[in-house]
Amino acid sequence: MFDTQKIRNDFPVTNLKFPVIGSEKERNLIYMDHGASTHAPLPVIEKYQKFLNGYYANVHRGHHHLSIVSTELFDHVSEIILDFIKGDPAENCIMYTQNTTMALDMAGHMVEQLSGITLTTLMEHHSNDLPHRARGKVVHVDVLDEDGTLDYADLERKLKNYHVKLVAVTGCSNVTGYFPDIHKIARLAHEYGAYILVDAAQLLAHASIDVKPNDHPEHIDFLAAAGHKAYAPMGSGFLFGPRKLFDAAPPYMPGGGTVKYVTAEDVFFDKSPDRHQGGTPNIAGAIAVGAAINYLSEIGMNNVREHERELTDFTIQKLIKIPGLTLYGPKSADKKSGVLTFTTEGVYHELAATILNYEYAIATRNGCFCAHPLLHRLLNVSPEESAILRDKLVKGENAAIPGAIRATIGLYNTKEEIEILIEALSVISAKKWKGNYEEKHDTDLCRTSYYEFKI
Repeated sequence: MFDTQKIRNDFPVTNLKFPVIGSEKERNLIYMDHGASTHAPLPVIEKYQKFLNGYYANVHRGHHHLSIVSTELFDHVSEIILDFIKGDPAENCIMYTQNTTMALDMAGHMVEQLSGITLTTLMEHHSNDLPHRARGKVVHVDVLDEDGTLDYADLERKLKNYHVKLVAVTGCSNVTGYFPDIHKIARLAHEYGAYILVDAAQLLAHASIDVKPNDHPEHIDFLAAAGHKAYAPMGSGFLFGPRKLFDAAPPYMPGGGTVKYVTAEDVFFDKSPDRHQGGTPNIAGAIAVGAAINYLSEIGMNNVREHERELTDFTIQKLIKIPGLTLYGPKSADKKSGVLTFTTEGVYHELAATILNYEYAIATRNGCFCAHPLLHRLLNVSPEESAILRDKLVKGENAAIPGAIRATIGLYNTKEEIEILIEALSVISAKKWKGNYEEKHDTDLCRTSYYEFKI
């Protein structure tokens, strides 16, 4: 069973209160920014602190008690991750990284020596696009105008027309929550001799993942994710992939820990995963990722998915009834996660998010979510408008960047919290908020326009 109250008790963030405009009482924080970063539950925090307090030592390099325990805890995390995504440890391994961006960049490095181009899509977070652009030719698969979902016909057409070495695709859009069929994409990629890389940053904590056996036609070759979007602290991510490719690639970050033997004239590098992991890893962070995955496993990913699917469906049905509010992406909770991106007519996204914070203690994200091409397609920003905006930004001029508001549902959100969100958005859409807000500009902080409450 999914016990929401029991889960809420595990998260200190659910007890935070903040003052709001128009009330003498503080309001409980309603955290709906899980798409940016999730908070850690007490069992994960305790595991993290226990390591720092009791077992803090480097791994693989010492034979004293602390290092032995630290190494055992650290090495076990790979087993936890592989079991969670159903990966075969004989043919694959886990590389630890700082975040998903680094994991995606590492995947690009692993196939850089192969011939061919990389196919990515217009749905992608910049982190699953720009690292590939830095390494060679990238071609983008189109999305459908009506909801930003993947154009599978265009995918197959481009697989036919180009010599493709890698198909890089999100497992869940951070803008719309859409779940592309990653196994269908894997089958297509393999039919044309390409590998598949799945950005699972928004997928890992929200739905079951099965990478399938390496000889399966729908096998996921590479999968990247990070702990801070899966109820672990910031600073630790991972890349899953095939040992044969990892061992064939030159070391990603040569240095201490990547070698078997070094002389003044020569170096003999280790096999993977050590081959690519120079320096001391984020041992505490990796252990926390393992603890977070165990926490999710105990709840059961089917239970997690059903809880979030029910809340997502409930929220969609409420949002689409608010006058002046436009919801982007699929309107079926069966096709998406709890990522809900929307705009309110006549209210700039920065202002709407600020009102949600100051008057309702609701934490959301606003802007373009590091996915400018997709969001601008959804918002119907023309190439001419985009060019004008770019020129202004290059010149350092103030510019109102088109964007949206994003509320993302997590483990401990409730229908009662959703009702408050709906109430707040109804007030914003009717332009009946209580506070007085002042627009400010600060291009040095990469915020061309933002709002603060004016007393």
